[in-house]
Amino acid sequence: MNTSQLIESFDHIVQDSQALCENLRQQNNPLWLPLTEKETLIELTPLQKALNFYQDFWYQNGQDGRETRSCFGLISANAHQIQQAILINEHKEVFKQQVKLIQKNNKSAWSEFRGQLAKRHHDLRNSLHLSGLTRLHLKQIWRAIPVIDRTPSRVGFNWYNSGRSIQKITVEQAQQALLNLDQSGDHIQTQLSTLSHLASHTPLAKVQNLAPTMRANIFYDDDALPNRQAMNISLPILFKADEKNKLPAHNEPELIAPLTRKRAVRSDRRIEDEPFLPSIRVHRYINN
Repeated sequence: MNTSQLIESFDHIVQDSQALCENLRQQNNPLWLPLTEKETLIELTPLQKALNFYQDFWYQNGQDGRETRSCFGLISANAHQIQQAILINEHKEVFKQQVKLIQKNNKSAWSEFRGQLAKRHHDLRNSLHLSGLTRLHLKQIWRAIPVIDRTPSRVGFNWYNSGRSIQKITVEQAQQALLNLDQSGDHIQTQLSTLSHLASHTPLAKVQNLAPTMRANIFYDDDALPNRQAMNISLPILFKADEKNKLPAHNEPELIAPLTRKRAVRSDRRIEDEPFLPSIRVHRYINN
């Protein structure tokens, strides 16, 4: 892997995304994207918002390094636009694998590569009011555009905010994780003491709550199968336009995910609700 291959992949993503956005701008396809109050005040149109997000590859001022900006919506697309989006997604996957390979095999060179990439396409950054920004947001670069080469009859949008990442760890691994923290705090010593009372073979779970995700439940009335599908989305969905070129029926969820969990707590849950070792987000398994 060399710099030129990485630059070529990134350029494909940026240039093809620009071409898709220009095509959508000219065709003015039927679409639905909700706007925030601020976006309405500055007279941003739903189309402009969609095009901005399809080209959202850099961190913005004040953006948390852990935050991935997202939006949801529906855009009717013709066959050419569908194929453009599919090709962009292929470029994104190639770029993702190239970056991961470099990060794995040549960490020292990655910072230099990233800096070279980030300084490219300044005209696009200027047009998106991102002048001067040179920090690439990898997850926003390689996230796929939701593409449906079918015509939905109905789409239901719902926030999913109860997702968790669960990793099994041993007592020894938990102890080492605590020892890696600042030992001056009494709370760390207390947790080490609590952990010492467990048998060494006791299984533990490291739990991380995931950021809220918008999930689209998509239904079809055509003869093809499946007649429904679900996908998590962070960008507007491009779907195949029918002969009437109309939007499918859809609900209008809140723009921001609700703070409280709406899904019922499962009766067969295996992990305790309260963390056993709060400083490292470790829980015990129930009945262990």
